[in-house]
Amino acid sequence: MLKKPIINTLVQVLGKGVTIALSLVTTAILTRKLGAEIYGSYMLITSVWLLWDAAADFGSKVIGVREAANNEGEKRKNIYIQVAWFRLMASLLMFVVGIIFILSWSGFDGMEWESLLGLAMIGFTAMAGSLEIIFQTEMRMEVKVWMDILFPLLFVVWLWISGGEINLMGVFGVYLITRIISLVVGLGLVSKIIGKVKIIKPDWIFAKKFLKETWPMGAYMILFSGYDRAVDSILIRQLIGVKDLAFYGLAYKIYGNLVQPAYFLINSVFPMLSNKENDRRRLFKETAGLMFLGALVVFGMVYFLAPWIINVLSGSEFGKSVEVLRILLVAMIFAYAGHLVGFTLIAKGKQKAVLMVGIISLLVNVIGNLILIPSWGINGAAWITALTEMVATSLMAVMLVRKN
Repeated sequence: MLKKPIINTLVQVLGKGVTIALSLVTTAILTRKLGAEIYGSYMLITSVWLLWDAAADFGSKVIGVREAANNEGEKRKNIYIQVAWFRLMASLLMFVVGIIFILSWSGFDGMEWESLLGLAMIGFTAMAGSLEIIFQTEMRMEVKVWMDILFPLLFVVWLWISGGEINLMGVFGVYLITRIISLVVGLGLVSKIIGKVKIIKPDWIFAKKFLKETWPMGAYMILFSGYDRAVDSILIRQLIGVKDLAFYGLAYKIYGNLVQPAYFLINSVFPMLSNKENDRRRLFKETAGLMFLGALVVFGMVYFLAPWIINVLSGSEFGKSVEVLRILLVAMIFAYAGHLVGFTLIAKGKQKAVLMVGIISLLVNVIGNLILIPSWGINGAAWITALTEMVATSLMAVMLVRKN
């Protein structure tokens, strides 16, 4: 039953292996050329805009896949187009809100233009998400891999060609250009999968109904992005400084890549979980076994290789990142389980239950960080991330059992 999802997952993992390799090269260059102080500013900008990305998405990607998976033919294509309109309008709204935030928050003082370039990525990220809905629903994630690889590959090529000094304006400017190029390629790949698509006007009745389905998931994603990246980054920057944020940000970037295999697997399984005709219980059990095995393998390898990984990526200056990475491996185990449990709830239409978990998790994360960061520093922030993932996964598991 899991043959197709496993193939999709393996292809994504192989593709991600390439993108991770490119990302590691990029990180190694950026940490050395920018230095800890400026790299910390880079992490602050990217972390805050991840929260904006989540708000622009507003749950439309996950719910879009669920709705499209239960339809066929032209009706499915129409859903793709209407969801794309929905995502475009949401990203434009968040772009305006982001400009206001840049002008009003002192944390961006001195790097307003760099922050604006980073903000501009939101619209193009929304377009990439609209294409991913199609790849995921059609069970063609192996095609999406080409778009995923092209984006970081072009950036690494730029770093190689540019040679000497680089700055944040250059980094975000080239990010924007390479994202646009990868989207053009993605559009070409999509046309080969579903053929010609007639562009239709936004259907406001659809948008209204769709919003009713997405808002609990959208609110959860905003909360999740808050406690997953933004809260940590802002509080570390405010309480102990931007240099420590660089050390924490490097470890967290690695942690984010380590969680990706779980995301790939659930991405491949989710359309099947959403289809009411499939045996969801069997799917859940088989997927859980793969998740558990993957988490154990990754934990063991990375725990022992952590000092070497950090040294290769950034040199001795980032030595404090080693302990943070090892602590975040605990969070990774719960994150693997959380992906499966959370997406199963969503497949069953229980977005409101997931939202309640998000609210509780955000409170745990904010309060915990305020208590531990001043005394334990970035290690404290890492332990709170682990605690937050444990609380979130446990609550969702309880809700899933009760819903059954």
